[in-house]
Amino acid sequence: MRAGEILALTRSDLDFERKTIRVNKSSDDKTREIRQPKTRNPVALLPLPSALETRLRDYLKRAWKPNPHDLLFPNRACTRPRKRESVVQYALKPLLRKLGIDDGAGLHAFRHDLATELAEASVPITVLQTQMRHADVETTLRVYAHIIPQSQRDAMERAGMAIGTNVPIGTEVKS
Repeated sequence: MRAGEILALTRSDLDFERKTIRVNKSSDDKTREIRQPKTRNPVALLPLPSALETRLRDYLKRAWKPNPHDLLFPNRACTRPRKRESVVQYALKPLLRKLGIDDGAGLHAFRHDLATELAEASVPITVLQTQMRHADVETTLRVYAHIIPQSQRDAMERAGMAIGTNVPIGTEVKS
């Protein structure tokens, strides 16, 4: 999900029974007003992985506070969504520093990472496009599906095995 979509989530967007998250709105970065999301198809149902379900259930039980808009992540006054820049400055960057990870990345880096991980896992491009909610596959391929040299090499090794070659790339054939 995009950062603004996450910040606009409400409790009713989570369906633990069906294991889905409904994306149908976004928080504007400047005004924090709730608006239609960036995509052409403004409503999407995304899968809710079990690990995320566990975290969200725990958050709702322990830390979430009821608020007039039912927002999952409201500001301190519980009147509107949190600011993206505050989430990055006061939550993400300190956490990254604590973990010893370069804190130069923002929230959008997680979208890039997910797309790269899915591409590396050989997820069909149509699934990747649907998960990233791009109108066309070219956007998905151009912007998010980073080719990592070792993955490319591994793919070619698998292709070589499929056509009957069993000499790994970069090795010599001994006669």
